[in-house]
Amino acid sequence: MNLTDGGEPVNIELTDQERGAIVSALQTYLSNLREEIAKTEKHEWKARLHDEESILNRVIEKLK
Repeated sequence: MNLTDGGEPVNIELTDQERGAIVSALQTYLSNLREEIAKTEKHEWKARLHDEESILNRVIEKLK
């Protein structure tokens, strides 16, 4: 697996079970994040939360 923080790629090895647990945790977090986005009124904060949502969706796709 190859994840990046915007800089150099980071390689980590995960078992299928570990990968599944991380995906599940991220999906739960994303559900809560979407609720937070809906409640947020400040455009600047909402944009930052949308960026975070996009990043986490990309990470989930890489983990699958």
